[in-house]
Amino acid sequence: MRPEPVKVVIAGGGVAALEALLALRALVGHRVQITLIAPEHEFLYRPVTVGEAFDRAEARAYRLAEIVGEDRNGELVCDALERVEAGEHIAVTRSGRRIGYDILVVATGGKAGEPLPGALTFRGRGDVPALRDLLDEMVAGSKRSVALTLPSERMWPLPIYELALMTASHLREHKADADVWLVTPEEEPLELFGPAAATAIEPMLKARGIRLRTASRPALVRSRALVLAGGGEVYVDSVITLAQLEGPFLPGLPHDKHGFIPVDCHGHVTGVEDVYAAGDVTSFPLKQGGLAAQQADAAVESIAAELGAAVTARPFSPVLRGLLMTGGAPLYLRAEPQRLPRQATVAIEATPLRRSGPDASSTAGQPLWWPPAKIAGRYLGPFLATARPQPLASALLTDRLAIDDPLVSEGEYEEALELALLLADCDARWGDYGAALNALDAAQALQGSLPPAYEAKRRQWGAAERGL
Repeated sequence: MRPEPVKVVIAGGGVAALEALLALRALVGHRVQITLIAPEHEFLYRPVTVGEAFDRAEARAYRLAEIVGEDRNGELVCDALERVEAGEHIAVTRSGRRIGYDILVVATGGKAGEPLPGALTFRGRGDVPALRDLLDEMVAGSKRSVALTLPSERMWPLPIYELALMTASHLREHKADADVWLVTPEEEPLELFGPAAATAIEPMLKARGIRLRTASRPALVRSRALVLAGGGEVYVDSVITLAQLEGPFLPGLPHDKHGFIPVDCHGHVTGVEDVYAAGDVTSFPLKQGGLAAQQADAAVESIAAELGAAVTARPFSPVLRGLLMTGGAPLYLRAEPQRLPRQATVAIEATPLRRSGPDASSTAGQPLWWPPAKIAGRYLGPFLATARPQPLASALLTDRLAIDDPLVSEGEYEEALELALLLADCDARWGDYGAALNALDAAQALQGSLPPAYEAKRRQWGAAERGL
């Protein structure tokens, strides 16, 4: 153990970077001095932006300065990592600032590319206006059909299913006569999550009138057709797809042919001393917030063990957790890819395959982990779970057993949500803003997000409770 704090530089402002920051504080505390290099001033809860075009949710933004500032040894540098001089242990930012480090954690993410020219690529909040315009055209009748398509089966599929379900619901609510297609290269819907997921999602798609076409990979958009690889076309007026990430080709660090950084199962960057990487910037094939957090945990445990903390450095062993926003009652999904009946694309060689079991794939209408956030990070999830993010306590993300009860009905879900929001309004009317915010926490737990009007109320009530 060293007498002076170890200088740890974390590059990035997303899920993996914040999970690494919080994990370091929890596991090694005062032994490290952390500098966070982030290109933005805020962390946006991006998975919720899918619901913004439908006015069903509003993504929260968290000021990085407040998160970093909770530790007097922390420093925020609002800049972007430009290159690494690994031999000198120097991280160089876009503005030219040179920051020395003892340990570097690279969590800068990837670059969002457009896999299908001619399609609307949904990447987050910036694409919400274009999606709203398309929905308006379909309601008005100037466009009569849309295909939502997953570019590759090696992608996180939930957003395209959320967009399909909420698009179909939106059109039905506005009595629009339009067809909604879901075109996916998966052999069955939500294939990553195993057989339980397909059994749960297929009736939902059918009930919303969504036309499902599996084992179909999109190749290009041509005129009024989505052309499929290997032949075949789906004739629609519009196509919506998801961004496909490209690697940053970060100078000074090794990368594969796509620009992603190779790491081992503990997050060590191949062939470079004292440098770790986690999240979308790595060569791990599946890019998703919960997996990014798990990679960050593996890297930090390795760092903590190296610094002499009483920590067992466990290898990265992916567990998939997904909260599917449906426009009604949410669906919780969990899977362990190494235990599925057939190997999923996220199974990695570093983790030995285990025997398949019935609990390898689970779905439920009730949370399968707690707190029930869309980003299921061991440290980040609990930290962001309430209306007022709290310093880390002893409670961490925990899994729950699936309940054999049938899924919550839409009526029961709506009643529970309305009750939670009503209680929040009542508490706020009497000036009990703390209780009102707790009620909003309960409402958010029901669907993974809050309606935009109540997201605004949360900001107002939080300010009132703080006396601002």
